[in-house]
Amino acid sequence: MIRWIGERLGREHGDERGMVLANVVIFGTVMLLLVATMVAVSTSGAIKSAADRNFQNAITAAYAGLADYQAKLSNDNGYALYGNAAAQFSKSSGSTFTGNDNNAAFTNSGSTWAPVVGSSDQWYRYEVDNSNYSSKGILRVRVTGKSGGSVRSLVANLKGDGFINYLYFTNYESSNPAISGSSCTTAYQWQSGVSNKCQAVQFAGTDVLNGPIRTNDVFTAACATTFNGAVEQHDTSVRASSGTCNGMFNGGAASAVPYLGLPALNSNMSQETRTDIPATVPRPGCLYTGPTRVSFLGNGKMTVWSPWSKATQVKVDSVSGAVTETNDTAKAAALCGAVGDLQSAAGATISTLPSNLMYVQDIPSAANNVNTWAAGSYPSKYTNTYCTTTVTVRGNGSSSTAGNQTFSNGQGYPASGEWINGGSSGSGSTYQTGSASDTYSCTAGDVFVSGAFSGAMTIASSGTIWVTGDITYVDGTSDILGLVGQNAVEIYNPAKCTSYPTTGSWWAGYVTDYSRCNNAGVGLLNRVRGAGITVSAAIASNAGTFWNQNYDIGPQLGVLKVVGSIAQNWRGPVATTGGTGFSKNYVYDQRLLTTAPPKFLQPVSTSYGVTTQIEVQSAYQVDGSCAKTTAGVCR
Repeated sequence: MIRWIGERLGREHGDERGMVLANVVIFGTVMLLLVATMVAVSTSGAIKSAADRNFQNAITAAYAGLADYQAKLSNDNGYALYGNAAAQFSKSSGSTFTGNDNNAAFTNSGSTWAPVVGSSDQWYRYEVDNSNYSSKGILRVRVTGKSGGSVRSLVANLKGDGFINYLYFTNYESSNPAISGSSCTTAYQWQSGVSNKCQAVQFAGTDVLNGPIRTNDVFTAACATTFNGAVEQHDTSVRASSGTCNGMFNGGAASAVPYLGLPALNSNMSQETRTDIPATVPRPGCLYTGPTRVSFLGNGKMTVWSPWSKATQVKVDSVSGAVTETNDTAKAAALCGAVGDLQSAAGATISTLPSNLMYVQDIPSAANNVNTWAAGSYPSKYTNTYCTTTVTVRGNGSSSTAGNQTFSNGQGYPASGEWINGGSSGSGSTYQTGSASDTYSCTAGDVFVSGAFSGAMTIASSGTIWVTGDITYVDGTSDILGLVGQNAVEIYNPAKCTSYPTTGSWWAGYVTDYSRCNNAGVGLLNRVRGAGITVSAAIASNAGTFWNQNYDIGPQLGVLKVVGSIAQNWRGPVATTGGTGFSKNYVYDQRLLTTAPPKFLQPVSTSYGVTTQIEVQSAYQVDGSCAKTTAGVCR
């Protein structure tokens, strides 16, 4: 019995050791599983962390690519013409390019990417859509960034920091001495040590500026001048016209900004009428010659009178420089008007140019230019109207020198009864009579424009753009117009004289002196007290000014309302503190922040800002091949 008990205990003891061993094995297995799980979790976490890092770095690389393209644009405004026509984003837009500048970022397939500077694992490439650059000043770019196994793409719209970003822009805040008649020296108001410096033109107390304004100079303002937008200038101190107050700054205090340069000439805009350079001018506009009149009809149409025009689209021989008519004259006539109609008294009624430009040039003097006129010859569609008081124009277009004709520029200027104001005489008791031929040149590329505008176009002039009446938009949400005058954009405001001085004596007789007008006899020809005018357009005068003709005579007028923007070299006067001219109501067209009139004037240099930006589906695979849609087409 005792032996049986012992054997029993011995077997149970052995069984207990077996159970311990089993427990140890189970526990060890569990621990191994736990360790393995922890290692797996740790490893997957590291992989996920790396993937997250690559994912973030890929979009960072895309932003770096966007910044690179912006920098290249800012350094060279012509960089908008560089790209890769084979890139999917570019070719689907209809973009055209002149080259790729050996830029690796324009690669559209394969393993070549541009590296992000300072990084060893980030790359980018970009594709450009410049199809709306000439028409709206907008570039679209799709940028793809790569890091590790991650690829991300974004699309951004870029627009230059141009003059139309501002309701009002000036280079100088003084007037053009040629207009003021002063012998002063043009200089910035902030410049010291300049003798006989031209005085600043001030904002009046009735002036309201509803938008951002900028000058390379400094502004001068009255206490009640209202600034409802940002004020940017050479320094932070707006000068007071009197006392110590200098305006009401509802848009914030003035800030200092860098210089923004106006081009000296707008003649490069005439290149947009050439048909022989399709890479840079894929959609040529219209060229008109000599004084040209434009009447907007409010229905998407306009009537154009341009008697001196012979060819409205041209090509230029690269060797001789000869300017000849385009090969497709029918296409030019359909867009710009038939030459016979342009030269006729009825004019050519055509559609406003679709997202394009009209350039009006001086009558050229070069013998090898199709729009040149032989000496003594004139358009035959009009008679007895042209150029000097010593010219009679016969019906066949030839001329004689019989001095029996009143001057006219062929477009009805000066108007009947108009007296040309030559400025105050030295005595101050009379005004001098000015020169009609200097005011309304017969050969200059001047434009006379008014009416209800519908469409999207720009009018550029090598001379002066005269606003002869209201210019308004039919649809303020879609219509957009640009006016660019080399010498000036001027509000037509003709004068009359009803009292001339006399000279002589009672014994010798009195003679009326038509070279002067008595102060009391000077008035306005077609405006009365309180009359206003509205101009809806982006306005620029790169070498001149925007001003009101005869701003210093006549009664107090109403409001000059500008809906758009104004850029000018000199500050243009529209009124005096003595109670003549218009008060201002300038309203910024907010659409100009993101778009521009077709082929509008560009600054000498500018930076390009992003107006819109969005991430899109990746355009490429990691290996550089295009990413495809479900239909198997490259995105």
